[in-house]
Amino acid sequence: MLGLENGDLALANMTNAPDPVAAAEPYAILRQEVELDINFREKSVSGICTFKIYPLVPDLEELVLDTRQCEIDVTNITVDGYKTRAQAHDPYDRMEPPTNAQIGATQHHIMKKWMAPLLPETRRQAPIVERAEQLNISVPADGSLRIRLRPDALIQDAEPKRILKLKTAKSVSDNATGLSDPNEEITVVVPFKSKTIRDGLHFVGVEEGDLRYPHVYTRHSLEPGTASCIFPCLDDPGSRHSWTIKITCPRTLGDAFAQPLAAQSALSTSLDASRKRKASEISTHQPGSSFTEEDKLREITVVCSGNLTGEQMHPTDERKKTMIFECVNTAARHIGFAVGPFEHVDLGAEFRTEEADEKLGANAARIHGYCLPGRVEEVRWTCQAVVAAADFFAPEFGRYPYEAYKMCFIEDLVHDTAVANSLSLCSTRLLYPETIIDTDIEVTRKLVHALASQYVGVHIVPNERSDTWLIIGLQWFMTDLFMRTICGNNWYRFHIKSLSDKLVEADVRRPSLHALGDYLHLGDFELEFMALKAPLVLYILDQRMSKIPGSTGVVRVLSQMVSAANISNTDPKATTLSFQDFRRWCEKRSQYVPDELWDQYVFGGGCPRLEIHQKFNKKNLNVDIQILQFQGPTKKSISKDEFWRELQEEIHQVYAGDVPKLFTGPFTVRIHEADGTPYEHYQLITEKDKGGTNLQIAYNTKYKRLKRTKKAMAAAANSNSDKHEIQEDDVVYFNMLGDVLNSQKDMEDWGLQDWAPEVQTKMDQESYEWIRLDANMEWLCFMKTDMQEYMYLAQLQQDRDVVAHQDAMLAFKREKRHAVHSTIETRTVMDRRYYHGVRVMALEDLAKQAHPDLNYIGMVHLILCFRKFFCKKVPIPGKKDAYNYPIAPNDFTDKGQYAIQCAIPAVLARTTDLQEKGRCSKRARQFIMEMLLFNDNSENEFSDQFYIAKLLDALTTSLIPQKEITEGYLIKNLDPFDDDDAEFKSFIEKTIEEIDKFRRMDEWTLTYQNIWTTTALHCKMRLMKARVIPESALDFVQYLQDDNIDLVRIKAFECLVELGMISKPPILKLLLSYMSTDSSPFVRDRLFKVFCRGIAAIAFGENKASTQELEALDDGGLVIDQGDAEIQQRKLDAVRREDITHALKALKEELKGNMEMQISMWKAFNSPVIGLQEKRQLLELCSAMFEPEDSLLVTIKYPIVWKATRDPTIVAAAPPVLGTPPKKRCIIKFKSEYRTVPRSKDVVAIEAPLPPAPLPAPVPSTNLSAARVEIKPPEKKTIVKLQSRPSYIAKPRESPAPEAPPPVRKDSIAVTVPPRPSTTAGPRTPLPTSVPSAPTPNPPVAQPVIKTAVPKAASPPPVPAPKPQQSNDVAAPKPSTVILGKPKIVKPVIKRKSDESLEGASPKKIIKTNNDSFRSDPSRNNSFKTDSPRSESFKKEAPRIETIKGHFFRESAPQIPPSRTSSFSVRPNANGQPSKVVTVPFRKWTKLSARAQRSIDYEQSQREKQMLAASASGISGSLATPVHKRSSAAVGFSSGSAPSSPKSRMQSPAGNGYGSSSSYAEKEQRSKDRERERERDRDREKDSSKFREKDRDSDRERYRGGAEREREKYRERERPREKERDKDKYRERDRDSDRERDRPRDKYREKADRGDSDRGGRTTDSDRERNRGDRDRERERERSDRDRERTDRERERIRDKYRDRADRDSDRESGSSYKDRDRERDRDRDRDRDRDRGDRDRDRDRDRGDRDRVSSSGSSLLIKKDRKPLPGSGEKERRPLPSGAPGQEREKAPHPLKESHSPIHPTPAAATTTNGAEPKKKIIKLKLKSSGSGLGGGSSSATPGAGGGSR
Repeated sequence: MLGLENGDLALANMTNAPDPVAAAEPYAILRQEVELDINFREKSVSGICTFKIYPLVPDLEELVLDTRQCEIDVTNITVDGYKTRAQAHDPYDRMEPPTNAQIGATQHHIMKKWMAPLLPETRRQAPIVERAEQLNISVPADGSLRIRLRPDALIQDAEPKRILKLKTAKSVSDNATGLSDPNEEITVVVPFKSKTIRDGLHFVGVEEGDLRYPHVYTRHSLEPGTASCIFPCLDDPGSRHSWTIKITCPRTLGDAFAQPLAAQSALSTSLDASRKRKASEISTHQPGSSFTEEDKLREITVVCSGNLTGEQMHPTDERKKTMIFECVNTAARHIGFAVGPFEHVDLGAEFRTEEADEKLGANAARIHGYCLPGRVEEVRWTCQAVVAAADFFAPEFGRYPYEAYKMCFIEDLVHDTAVANSLSLCSTRLLYPETIIDTDIEVTRKLVHALASQYVGVHIVPNERSDTWLIIGLQWFMTDLFMRTICGNNWYRFHIKSLSDKLVEADVRRPSLHALGDYLHLGDFELEFMALKAPLVLYILDQRMSKIPGSTGVVRVLSQMVSAANISNTDPKATTLSFQDFRRWCEKRSQYVPDELWDQYVFGGGCPRLEIHQKFNKKNLNVDIQILQFQGPTKKSISKDEFWRELQEEIHQVYAGDVPKLFTGPFTVRIHEADGTPYEHYQLITEKDKGGTNLQIAYNTKYKRLKRTKKAMAAAANSNSDKHEIQEDDVVYFNMLGDVLNSQKDMEDWGLQDWAPEVQTKMDQESYEWIRLDANMEWLCFMKTDMQEYMYLAQLQQDRDVVAHQDAMLAFKREKRHAVHSTIETRTVMDRRYYHGVRVMALEDLAKQAHPDLNYIGMVHLILCFRKFFCKKVPIPGKKDAYNYPIAPNDFTDKGQYAIQCAIPAVLARTTDLQEKGRCSKRARQFIMEMLLFNDNSENEFSDQFYIAKLLDALTTSLIPQKEITEGYLIKNLDPFDDDDAEFKSFIEKTIEEIDKFRRMDEWTLTYQNIWTTTALHCKMRLMKARVIPESALDFVQYLQDDNIDLVRIKAFECLVELGMISKPPILKLLLSYMSTDSSPFVRDRLFKVFCRGIAAIAFGENKASTQELEALDDGGLVIDQGDAEIQQRKLDAVRREDITHALKALKEELKGNMEMQISMWKAFNSPVIGLQEKRQLLELCSAMFEPEDSLLVTIKYPIVWKATRDPTIVAAAPPVLGTPPKKRCIIKFKSEYRTVPRSKDVVAIEAPLPPAPLPAPVPSTNLSAARVEIKPPEKKTIVKLQSRPSYIAKPRESPAPEAPPPVRKDSIAVTVPPRPSTTAGPRTPLPTSVPSAPTPNPPVAQPVIKTAVPKAASPPPVPAPKPQQSNDVAAPKPSTVILGKPKIVKPVIKRKSDESLEGASPKKIIKTNNDSFRSDPSRNNSFKTDSPRSESFKKEAPRIETIKGHFFRESAPQIPPSRTSSFSVRPNANGQPSKVVTVPFRKWTKLSARAQRSIDYEQSQREKQMLAASASGISGSLATPVHKRSSAAVGFSSGSAPSSPKSRMQSPAGNGYGSSSSYAEKEQRSKDRERERERDRDREKDSSKFREKDRDSDRERYRGGAEREREKYRERERPREKERDKDKYRERDRDSDRERDRPRDKYREKADRGDSDRGGRTTDSDRERNRGDRDRERERERSDRDRERTDRERERIRDKYRDRADRDSDRESGSSYKDRDRERDRDRDRDRDRDRGDRDRDRDRDRGDRDRVSSSGSSLLIKKDRKPLPGSGEKERRPLPSGAPGQEREKAPHPLKESHSPIHPTPAAATTTNGAEPKKKIIKLKLKSSGSGLGGGSSSATPGAGGGSR
């Protein structure tokens, strides 16, 4: 790949992976011919692929195909015989990281993104039927091969070029049926050769040292991409067409490795005999060197999909042959073959009788078996049931879809079977000889499933991934139906019930069947769960359908599907199965519509748990049954085997299916009444029964007969008396199960007990025997009833259904131990009429009865059962009634008895004796040892290898005590002077000796799959893990050699991992090396699962718990119990096992800094042997083990430059010609080299700033409240990394002056006040000094860098430089530093949509203050929050961000104001007095909302109009009031004055900001404009609220559960009504308050009107009406503002609700508490309420100012605060605040938290500029207190720098 050759390009593409191919290609492949040449020596494949293409659209430009790990000869690709251009790349090149970057295990996320195009989850789903209908039936997996088909792309050749005749639009419509015209077909030939083979093919026996027979076979997967690894094709499951496969292979094994025969090699051997081997030559075992002469002559056979049509010799090489196969309507992933020296077995001819052959006729399928040499007999014995299965499927479901069925047994297959077209590749692990009976049912079920997959899975395929559950379910449904014919109905029903119980335990937090199809690529665990649940769903569907009269079950539906597919085998609709089609067929074939079944078991998850209560109603003669439903548990402990599944589902976000609130459907109740007659009642559970289902069932027996006569008559029936003497009315059970050991002698000998008399009396009074619930198994549920124990006994003994027996045994298992239970279970074991599975369940429960309270009766019954069945009764000579019980020879002809014989020792080993320190009793241990020592299998025709293995495992169990050993080892802790301990120690040594004996016997007497060796290793591992014997890793490491069988090596690694050896680097490296380099994919897959178990043990803390033990301290008799620590450790372990996120967090913490693990993992990942799936698994495992690191070490190549050197000029040696100069020669030499230094360095010229002009010395002052304005100089860029959460206010301190800053920085503005006393010490940061404004650009001040989890907003654009000013500025003050407080880590903030608009390129002002009047509003800036109380949070120092009136202010690093020696620039004001003026460069915001921008533009235009009007009327002269006489009673400013801009606005004497004109027309116009603006704002708010409502709806749907969703819907319906009621209530209250408030205002206005009349004015009725209209509109506007505030608060509450939930989730994950966050948010809400209350107070003051407004020429010049509300902050727009009349007392300053404006932080008005124009300048004037300080002047102790005024 070019990207890998150019490292820079590859690294650049790592974050820009190409998108997967999404669109379907408009062409169809009619036929594909594949020619393959197999090379065993080189492990490679080469060949040619020929495609017959039929374009579906005119002018098809190119052909897109798939190819992986293949080298395509693009120069020889032809289209209809002519060469063309093509592009090909290998997607597997992305499996290797770029060579120029050093990527490790911590960069797993980078590598996963690099490999993203290869991962299955990136491919989109395309239904097959829909694509066929739209004529787009080709969807490539990768599209890595693109071939041009247009004529202009053909390469010019010497031969004439033919124009391709492509399809036209008319031909597309004419041939829509699929029939093609040969003239319109396009033939494309693609030559190829395989590269390093990772996937698709597997070679066996060709490696060095591999002594197995060489063979090669294809590998398959459910996801596309594997077939294209073998040959170029369209790797699409929906593209099915005809195939011709020609495979060329060596003729014999000798030809495969060029091994001549002995006669042929004699001459060469004699010639080389005298040659000595050199020292450098190493004698190695070459493949094929160990072949015998017979092996070299073995023929190599090809077993392939389809039908064999021919076999021929190779035309040029006589040592090769070619076999040709044809198959129809097959996808590329179902093409499979195997090449090797296979032996053939015609299974159909050997095991099908002539009668069956004649009965089946043409429907009889030919069955063939292929195996490696020497295993023919095993194939015959193993596969004989497959022939019977084929004969069962043909008449039951339909004819076999292909001509023959082939089974080929091969080595190293990962799964047990892999299906292809008419071919099943089976593992040799399934083969077993005829002497093995332990694996026959399991192996037969797997082989029959492979045959059923040919019907459904290969011939009929799913339409899309979500339909895969139907295919899997039908396969196993067909398999179990056949197994019922050979194993019996008891096995079938017991098997279904066992699977149902297993599903109830497994289906907890698992996805639904419908959603599971999209995640099958994650691992085998998803397919196993689907194979468990899908056939059970089809079984209960079949039960419900068959119960309805006149309807058929699932069998008839499946038969109809197979018949339709056999008739139309090329029609996509007939050979494709979708859920909708299957559902329609089921409803058509029966009267039952199973809607609730699909919703609950297919689209939902979980299984119900039923609690059933029953009682007999004597009054109404009814049986009342109450059914309560409880859904499965929400939490489940994670086992080590489930760790990898939980991890995969967590990474890929596999969500659990929705569990229905109530499972509904038909429910069968069968009541066995007193007369013994069962009455079956069909009930229905519906959704109406939410609180529980109550059923009332009528009682049918009229006369109840006492049950004690039954027992008497039953006893009489079993006696020798005449049965005819029994009366007709008596109910007698002659064949009741469990009626053994009933005699008095047997009961005394066995210690059996019967029910107590009171229980017997209660039994006789019952009205019915027992009740069967869901007798037909139509529910997948857990069921628990309150029936009495004797009712379960009646069900166990009198019911004939094996499921009833199973339910009864499960009920006894849940009950407490009882002597009668032991009697019942013993009789069940002894009665051989019971199914052996039920008898084994009874045996397993007998271990519970071995308790001292029952005198260990359970252990006695177990021993007596074994003696009765498997021992001889030999009388002791000379003793009466004394017998010995020697163990009889084995006889395994009865498989039920064999199961009992194997189960008794395992159960006996679990019995404990409290008198022997919780260990297994001596009697039980000795009895098991006798079973092993006296085992005799000489007379048995079957092998006892599995039986001995179970005996060894039982002995191991008997050695492990019940109490866990925490100190030392048990064998060393035993007291040799204690008799019991000495006996137990000798028994341990004897057991280990027996284990080693059978392990050594397996070395020279091979057992089946080395079962004795693997059992011995497992037994030793259990003893070491239980700390019975010391650990010894050497016992397992010795079996890791390559010569051992794969299962033994896997078991050795498994034992090492279970013992915690994975924490040791040598074992870890060895395991990862085998896991990544072993040639067997089966071994690699099993070792990966073993490794995952080891990682799970680390995540769960198992290995750590064994090393860090909790010990009690003994100090002089004082014992300190560490119980609390142990409890905490157990809680931590429990949390790890319940939640995968906590387990992963603990795992990363354990492996943090483990470089050995990282290096070994990445070395395994870079192995050239593993495939794509294994690499993906290792990457995801790395993501769980290590924290990702974004740092990456990159190697960049130096540029290559050429240098030219010139040699000295050479004069020609020949004499020059007369009159001509001599010839000269110039030689220039060129040389390439790497350039390591840049050619030139960029030098930036920096101009020095202009020197500041001197100003008069400042006057000192002691007033701490006076403000000072300075111009900040440029400073060095400082990056301050905060390690703590910043608080609101910085604490300044002085520091020495910094170095001279660079002169290229822009000017800044800083407003400072003297600092408060600081209490926090920390590092000092220099503060920039003040310099005068300069024309040089001024960059922004460096801001603190805060690391947060959310991306930072874009930095604002630089502020334009101001124009040069007059040299009136003072010298720069001395710099100072600021001290940062204790660092804290800033917590990540979840951004809201309303906050995103504030982050952008907005101007930033640098504000420094230590006054409490200016503080951040936490409700607007969520990035700065603190857990401290409010009083403490404002004492801390940190940078902050402030938003004032649409401005976005960011505080720099915490700084302290400079010293008080600086002064300010002075300009004369309108009165001629000096005033402090600072010029601020400013420009319009770039990211303001449209509403704010329009408001600013409108106010600016209004100000300009008012200024012009005021100038024209000559009012400006009245504004010239001396500064020292102005009032400082500006509303909203405590000290000083508010800033103002004389260019943008004129002030009236009354201070209202609109000039001196009191015309009602202007007021009316202004009110109309404001009203229109508010209307536009309301419209925009309505539009935005719609979108916010949609966002809230989506959030609610995401977070609400089932019950919460219903409650929320009800709230949604009631919320508008509540809002309307609240609005009406608030409006009425507002009207009352407005009336009360308007009374004094109306009086004042009437008085003012009368005063105007006295001054010569005249007030008319129209004026009064206009005033009333103004008041009404003003009140209406206020009410609308209040309504909008309420709406904003409600919206904020809803937003906080979901934000709180997200915060709690994040806090819960991080382990912190969210209570502090809630308290902090409550404080924020209180602060918001205070601010709103202050706003209302200011509105009331504004109204009071309107009443008191009078014309006066001596009033103060006040400033209107044009503050706009923040978007999304819920704050209303504020109008200008008027001041009081002259002489009025200064109003009280608002609270700092109520007013976001500060008197020392003036807010400049927005100066609008056009794009590209020079920004306007803003003049900020500060008016300070007039009493002795500030600009008021008059005092000699003025603040330094507060120039102006009188001195």
